[in-house]
Formats: sequence, structure tokens, C-alpha cells
Amino acid sequence: MTQIGSNNLLDIPFDLNYGPDNYLWVSEKVSGKVVRINPATALRDELIDIPDAFSTGGQDGLLGFAFDPNFLTGNPYVYLSYSTGTNKSDLKQKIVRYTYNVSGNNGELNFPVVLIENLPASNDHNSGRLIFGSDNKLYYTIGDQANKDCATNLAQFLPNQQEVDSKDWSKYPGKVLRLNIDGSIPNDNPVFEGVRSHIYTYGHRNPQGIVLGSNGKLYSSEHGPSSDDEVNIIDSGKNYGLPYVAGLKDDLQDGAICDPGNETAFVAPNYQDPLMSLFTPDSFKDPLCTDAWMCRLNIAPSSIAIYESDAISTWKNSLLLTSLKRGRVYRLKLNSDGTTVEGNDITQVFYTQNRYRDIVVSPDGKSIYIITDSSGKTSDESSMNVLTTLNNPGSILKFTYQDPLSIENNKIANPFKVLPNPVKNILVIELNMNNSKTFKGELINSMGQVVKEFNNLQSGINETKLNDFSAGVYVLKLSSKGQSWQKRVVLY
Repeated sequence: MTQIGSNNLLDIPFDLNYGPDNYLWVSEKVSGKVVRINPATALRDELIDIPDAFSTGGQDGLLGFAFDPNFLTGNPYVYLSYSTGTNKSDLKQKIVRYTYNVSGNNGELNFPVVLIENLPASNDHNSGRLIFGSDNKLYYTIGDQANKDCATNLAQFLPNQQEVDSKDWSKYPGKVLRLNIDGSIPNDNPVFEGVRSHIYTYGHRNPQGIVLGSNGKLYSSEHGPSSDDEVNIIDSGKNYGLPYVAGLKDDLQDGAICDPGNETAFVAPNYQDPLMSLFTPDSFKDPLCTDAWMCRLNIAPSSIAIYESDAISTWKNSLLLTSLKRGRVYRLKLNSDGTTVEGNDITQVFYTQNRYRDIVVSPDGKSIYIITDSSGKTSDESSMNVLTTLNNPGSILKFTYQDPLSIENNKIANPFKVLPNPVKNILVIELNMNNSKTFKGELINSMGQVVKEFNNLQSGINETKLNDFSAGVYVLKLSSKGQSWQKRVVLY
């Protein structure tokens, strides 16, 4: 991992895009600025300071933005979403088109054109991601505004014709909107209860991530209540269940606002399950976790990217989710047509002591860029302890793929398993090798201390007793001839 520039290069960043000009573009939520960062030199170019953008310091302010699909060929437009108002009680959101001009290293965004205004906004669960679909329509996510009252949470409420005609968008929370590039309602948008509006899908909680795959599908990541973070495929006219369903319709006590534990009672002909529900209420919970916030299974997925490059062959067709509370990226491998997650596997990568806000992949697929929050709570690598100090606040982190050094190293892939996991007294290490290599192993506690060493591990089953070790989360690291692998081990 390398850092572009210094800490606090960015002031409370929200949205990160790899621009058509090969610069990194970032929106700053509270300052109302869009900045353009040279990825090689970290030179910061401020493109605009929006005069009427307002933020309470919560989940409002300058949020998502998108480039016109023809940005380099005649339409140098950037579409921004930001909050207006004077306090949290009168917040509204608008989407505005700006024209980009550049001279040398200095650029500007000017000539604003309002596409739509008076959208509902909140300092919580505001979502605010903006993206172009393969149909050249704008898609915009609006959260449920954190309304925890079943009777007034608007995720299932739909506007009538009079409200649409009078441009009353008050029932848009908990929705994904689809707009023409002039802000009007597309004539092929879905019709709900006889009314066509900007609403494309509904029944959402807080969809803070949205990305377009080369297959034309839109994937979204959504914050769960205390478990059941969701990854969804956004399909026209579908109902995703909130506030009656959180994650899958499994009747678990997962924090659905209405009738928790009775999700299967919710019936809608257009209901759609998530592509994947992450960390359901029956997932393993660490017995040593005592912090109420950290013990919740949800990871707070703040954004989503899709990896479709051949550069890292094993990653091709993967979704990448950033986590605010666990400081890492979760990778979900998709099948060839992008409609299911293979094996329901979740791989965790890129841990640092930070809050990850947004993620993009470079065009060549060899670098992944992540912006970090300027402050807030996160966890240590064990995910057991809350930390309030961030190592790289307000920064851009770059993770670069290095080609394997030799064919010899490639011969050992996924060489070991830990059985069982969690483990109580006897740790079983199963090594799968077709050669005579030996491995050294280290068991590392949450403080980074090596508490046990294993020498000359051989192919097949290797057992060792752990009776004298305290319950907790450990890392088992195996190494051989300059290459190493590690797995998380839970001892109870």
C-alpha cells in the first residue's frame, strides 16, 4: 500500500472517481468542493467551491457525482448532487450539471444547470450516489432518512399523480431514482399503482454504493441495521423489502423495523431478494467482543466497485465493498454472467486502521484507490476493539498488484486449511502440497505478538494443542521460501 500525498490531503471526502482525464476526482462533503488529484504527484486542483452547498456535518452535503458518458467527445459535463438549506430541519437535495474547463493543470467547473431540486434530504441515511447506466440515464440513490417509525418510514410509500405533477418528491426516500439527463422522468420508467415517476426501485435502507458492470447490470451496496448488509442487483420496478425485510426473508431477529422476526409475512409481487446478505444474525459472533457498536455484525458498506480486468486473473468478475467500521475491503466473486455470488464466499483484503469511504479501480486493473474518512470510529485487525485514531485520515490509498516473482512460487496456491474454525483445544492444519517443501508457521495474537511457532510442517494433517491459550482472534501465518499466507483463527 502507498499513500498519495500526505494525511488530510482531502477534507471529509465522499465520492471518488477515476476521471476520463486519468486524474482522481473527489467530492468533499462539508467544504462543498470538488478537487482533482494528480495520482503521480498528489497535486491538488480545486475545481469548484459550491456557494449554496450546505452540510450539518452528518450524511448530507456535497455527495455523489458522475461524468457525462461523452465527457471527452463534446459533452464535458459533470453532474453533482448536494444538499441545500440552513439547518437539518430544512435540508433539500439537488442535482446540478456543471461544465468542465481546463487550462494546463488548472480546471474549473462552472455554468451550473439545475436538473432537479427539492429532493428529500437528511443528515442520516442520505445515501447520495450518482451514476450513469448503460442506457445513458442518471441513477441516484436516496436512503430512508433513518426513519425508525414503521408507520412513517417512506421506503414503501409511492407518490400519487397529483404529487408528481406538482413536483412534490417527498415520497422519494428509500428509493433508487432514474432520470433523463435533463432531470425529467423517462417515459420507460416503471409504473407503480398507475403512476410513473423518477422512482426505479424502492424498499431500500441506505444504499451508499452503486456501480455499473460491463454486462449492463447495476449493483448496489446497502447498510443493514445491525446485520444483513446487502448487495443488490438493481432491476426496474423491484421492491427490496425495507422496512419489513432486512437482508433475506429468513425470519431472524435482524433489525427490520416492521415485524422483526416475521419477514416472510411480507408479500409483494415485485419483491426481490438481495444478491447477497452479508453476515446474517446467525453468523458467528466473537465471544470476547464487548463493545455494542463493534459486536454488531454489519460492516457499514460505504461504496462498491466491480473488478473486471484480467490483470489479477483470480479477481476477475468480483465486487469490492469498502467498510467504514472494519477498515478493509470485502471481495465477492461473481459467476460468469454476474447474477450470483460463487459459493457465498467473502474474502477480506487491504486492512488498515482507517474508515474506507469509496473505491475505484484503475483502467489497467493493476491499482486500486481508496479514499478514507477524516475522522470517526473503526476497528483493529481482529475486529474486536474500537479505535478512534485513524492512521491515514482524509487520504488516498493506493494498492498495486505485483506480478509473481517466479513460476516456482505460483506452484503453491492456497496451501493450507484450518480445521475446525472456530477451534477449541486442538488446531488442525491441513497442508495440500505435491512436493517436498516444508513450512514454518506462526500463531499471532491481536497485539501482533507471535505466541507459538510451528516448524517443519509437512504435507497432510498437522495437529497441535492450544489448551494454554486464551480465547480470542489470532492470525495463523505460514511461510515457505519467501512466500507467505495467513488465515484468521478464532479460539474459544
